[in-house]
Amino acid sequence: MSSAIPINDKIGFGTMSLSWIPNPKPIKESAATIEYVTSKYGVKYLNAGEFYGADDINLKIIKEFLDTTSQPTNEFIISIKGGLDLATFKISGTKESISKSIENCASYFAPIGDSKRPKILYEIARVDPNVPYADTISYIHDYVKSGHIDGISLSEVSAKSIATAAEIAPISCVEVEFSFITQDIVTNGVLKECSSRDIAIVAYSPLGRGLLTNYAVENSDTFLKKIPEGDMRLHFDRFAPENFDSNLKYMKKLYEFAQKKNTSLESLSLSWFAAVSQSSTIEGLGKLPKIVPIPSGSTPQRIDSNFGHLIELSPSDLQEIQEIISSYTVQGYRYNEHAEGTLFQ
Repeated sequence: MSSAIPINDKIGFGTMSLSWIPNPKPIKESAATIEYVTSKYGVKYLNAGEFYGADDINLKIIKEFLDTTSQPTNEFIISIKGGLDLATFKISGTKESISKSIENCASYFAPIGDSKRPKILYEIARVDPNVPYADTISYIHDYVKSGHIDGISLSEVSAKSIATAAEIAPISCVEVEFSFITQDIVTNGVLKECSSRDIAIVAYSPLGRGLLTNYAVENSDTFLKKIPEGDMRLHFDRFAPENFDSNLKYMKKLYEFAQKKNTSLESLSLSWFAAVSQSSTIEGLGKLPKIVPIPSGSTPQRIDSNFGHLIELSPSDLQEIQEIISSYTVQGYRYNEHAEGTLFQ
């Protein structure tokens, strides 16, 4: 049986915002952004998506980066979400759909056996309610055994689905939304299940899609107005004015703590992951698994802001942060009521 691919990064890099936006930058420019973050900060884990934009643009960006970098490409881990039809926005975990998706994703990389080939993880973006999850994972695992991909990641799954998948094949990581403003996995069993199986957590949107930043707090009067037309956040509940205003009290409390530590809210948010990863700091869960946040950034300035200012947090710091987390109830769905049924399945 194959083994899980270990993820050693303290912080990975999410590439969705390079391509799944109203006006993506040219492919070469976005590839240069990946070159910047990987070469300067030693990032080896990249999170990508077959459907992160039209015409496989995200995969083309990854390919351009791998084709042009002078870094050893076989040291990278590329995790790719697939299985979603952009035309219908429906997930499909059938054998036909999985085969089509994996073969397309694999076509953007060096051939099987090539020494320059990175490690490739594949994850179906959501659980297809019409196909048994064990079957979907077995279809993906067939491509691990054939060498088309190197491992399996899971996305937006319940503790039950994690257990089901782990019985079929080694699971390298579970990608879920996790941040100060999204703590669902602490209470719904997902973090506990991953802890018990030592499966890494990949935390997407670790900065709350921009809510957990100095900019959001310091410019709260205009923050929502400056979100560009076509930005998907405009469809998410937490960016509705009434929810934003309510959650701002919580964001300000975290911001004030960051100021006390002479850092930014975004740096505090990311430093927290480094402090709790593989620790026993969350009561009742034992030793936590590896937790790897995947912030993004489309400019060197934003990347430096996110990656360049991590701080050490003491046990008393973590206790104070936990008291802040516990004292607020975040308002609004992560996405919206329509999408809620597709999460943690």
